[in-house]
Amino acid sequence: MTHPHHAPHPAAPKAPPAPYVKVTFLFRDTLQKPIEGLSVLVKAGAGAPQAPEWKLGQDRDDPPAVNPASAPGGASAPGEASASAPTVSNRTEVVTDANGYAVTIQNAARSQPIAVWVKNRSGKYVLKATVTPKKDISAFTVVSPEYHLEATTKLTPKDELEQELDLPVVKQDEVMTIERLVKDFGPYIGWSQKVTEQGQVKKDFPTKKKDVTEDATTHKKTTKITIEHHYKVVDTNKPMTVAFNVLGSRLNYPKTIEISEAKFQAVANELKVEVAALKAVAATESSGTPFCHNGLPKIRYERHYFFRATQDKSHWEDRDISKLPNLFPKYPDLCLPKVGGYSIGRARGDDGGWGHEDGDVMYQYERLGRAANLSLPASIMACSWGAFQVMGFFYYRMGYSTPMELANKAMMGVDEQFEIFVAYMTKVSAGALDALQKKHWDKFASSYNGGGYPPAYPARMEAHYNEFK
Repeated sequence: MTHPHHAPHPAAPKAPPAPYVKVTFLFRDTLQKPIEGLSVLVKAGAGAPQAPEWKLGQDRDDPPAVNPASAPGGASAPGEASASAPTVSNRTEVVTDANGYAVTIQNAARSQPIAVWVKNRSGKYVLKATVTPKKDISAFTVVSPEYHLEATTKLTPKDELEQELDLPVVKQDEVMTIERLVKDFGPYIGWSQKVTEQGQVKKDFPTKKKDVTEDATTHKKTTKITIEHHYKVVDTNKPMTVAFNVLGSRLNYPKTIEISEAKFQAVANELKVEVAALKAVAATESSGTPFCHNGLPKIRYERHYFFRATQDKSHWEDRDISKLPNLFPKYPDLCLPKVGGYSIGRARGDDGGWGHEDGDVMYQYERLGRAANLSLPASIMACSWGAFQVMGFFYYRMGYSTPMELANKAMMGVDEQFEIFVAYMTKVSAGALDALQKKHWDKFASSYNGGGYPPAYPARMEAHYNEFK
């Protein structure tokens, strides 16, 4: 409780952060051993506005203890550029030393991206990471992922960072095909570059000081409280590692991305279901978003369907597949009669539904790419596709000539994904259609997904339906 005669003193305004920060770049292998002899290009990242010319040099042992923004007159600390200094497009080329040290930028602009490139064996620079320094003092360590190109070939950390990553290019408005995705981009889908940040920050350790003055006439005493700010550099001791996926950029330009109300209404009329029930299916299966940020349709790879698809066609829809031979026993994460292995560290349905974070989707595409090397048609049949997560396994019953035709339709746009859904509901699962028409959520869950659906699935369907109706 606050008493009127003891009103709290207003807190002193927090000093604004300094506009410039100190950034160091190091290179290490996965055992944290330094990588020597790498030719490195460090430059302002794409889209970063021009900034004062970088001042480069080794870290000083005694960083300034006072935040420059709190210094009298707002003077800049040594090594930091004045805001009025001429601006340039910053870049520097260096070679890592025996300690794996590349460079320190004493006056990098806070919250502005910096791109780190490594020269490959052809003498061309290849982008390895883009970082955005936000702390007063940061050390970014580029970690070699030691990617295994083959089961028996392991590159050294230096070789790994000097790989010939001449990535294929996706043109503006290009609609991806499954054949091009697997052939041209497949080798890179699972490739990632790790960057670890170990930072320091300038923390304020304020102290209160009481000054008591007495009026000479009235002898009334007045207490004035002042706050002294003492800034010290503190190690956060919380290294943060970020994996940058090479294929995090745009890979597909679908013709239609968002589901329009008109499309919902047209399909609802065709299937004789309520619009709210149709929206509930999309919301439960894919959170209502058919594509991930890079433009690829959302998928879920299912290893037991790959196992089925690699059997003789006469056994594709056998109830018991446990006694059938596994044609690819060396790849249990890709081909196994047992249901499971849906995502990294998380079983299907732990969140009550399917869940489709972009990172998880890229994991699914990494598995699709590896499975495609064993059998492209079976890999597509093993995935559920798009807004309604329709299994590619049933392509032939839906009227498509090949699994590739179905996958390419899912790539084209959400309108084509609706076509796949309608074909599934009318030609494959009449039980699911009947249940959706009658709003029997339990029956729909079992008819649409089989017996292994998450227990919370019907409740989520009903909740979404009530939300949309």
